[in-house]
Amino acid sequence: MTPGWSGQKSSNGRPIRLLLAGGGHAHLGVLKSWIARPPHGIETSLITSERYLIYSGMVPAWITDPAAAEDLRIDLVSLADRAGIDCIIGSVVGMDANQREVVLNNGERLSFDLLSIATGGEIDTSTLADLGPRLLPVRPMPDLVRRWPLVRDTATRTPGFRVAVVGGGAAGVELALAISSTLAGSCAAPVMLVSDTEALLPGHSSRARRLAQERLAHAGVELVEGHASATPDGLLLDSGRRIPAGCVVAATGTRAPRWLRNSGLQLDGQGFVSVGPDLRSQSHPHVFAAGDIASWRDRRGGRTVARSGVHAVHMGPVLAENLRRTLRDAGARLRVYRPRRRSLYLLSTGDSRAILSWGSVAMAGRWAQRLKNHIDRRFVREWARLGSGAKGMAWSN
Repeated sequence: MTPGWSGQKSSNGRPIRLLLAGGGHAHLGVLKSWIARPPHGIETSLITSERYLIYSGMVPAWITDPAAAEDLRIDLVSLADRAGIDCIIGSVVGMDANQREVVLNNGERLSFDLLSIATGGEIDTSTLADLGPRLLPVRPMPDLVRRWPLVRDTATRTPGFRVAVVGGGAAGVELALAISSTLAGSCAAPVMLVSDTEALLPGHSSRARRLAQERLAHAGVELVEGHASATPDGLLLDSGRRIPAGCVVAATGTRAPRWLRNSGLQLDGQGFVSVGPDLRSQSHPHVFAAGDIASWRDRRGGRTVARSGVHAVHMGPVLAENLRRTLRDAGARLRVYRPRRRSLYLLSTGDSRAILSWGSVAMAGRWAQRLKNHIDRRFVREWARLGSGAKGMAWSN
């Protein structure tokens, strides 16, 4: 790469090409930056498997109180159009960082000069795959939203139909409580939450875990600790217990996409892209990565930064600025993403209440759910305004 890219041609005579691989939350920041100030002489393309980004924070509330799909989604095509970015509907299935090439699921190969990856990770369903159509992973999120209404309708008219949620993190807890609230009073068997971690809600305070356990017990959600694998009719725990289930919702941990293995990029021990605090690849300076697919250590504490939607959103402006600086001058000094020491989490509990978790502080109440609704709806509404050309959206980081 050479300084002064902007407005120049690449080595083969075409305009400099920037590829945004993935429609993740981090790339929202790039779209917003390009809408405000498009870089001159740069050909930018967004690759996304879906036109709409489903905002995961609103899915539990949508399950308990179904609303129009538009209330959950952000139109990436509209945002890309406004930014002057070509939008390609497809999934990345391979890449060669050395040859600067990305492979799509339709076999198409796209070359790039600069690449940013925000495809997210994959739900690890390796031990649950034998469930076949009974398995409902939380990702891809659009699939969950499309399939859930059928599962709900089947559960309400099928005696003994049990929904088991696997995963003791925030997503598992919220979904188990939302599903329990939705199916309450139907013919369905009680909802079950299976956690293979020693403590529910890892990364949260003991107070937050206690509040979640109390709400699960009150809602009649059976909490079971153990590692689950698939059987023809449900789950088998490592304790030997068998759990029949008509549907198993997988809210298990995130794993790195398999296509990264042969990408040539430096990866961490789990297969995620190793980046520095400036979100640039540790091995290939023409590649950036952000969100769940990236892995790096915070300089202040030396700990690997946790993967969460909160971090992905906050990375967006930093990623956008660093891409812009690199396009102007490949040797430019880049911004550093500094994660907040504590992040605010609001976990819906399926009863018009929510748990507020912030470091060691944890509280619950209807006011917390009202606060969550306000934040979530404003987030989606502001992106809709930006996509439509309306004014009034402010930067946040």
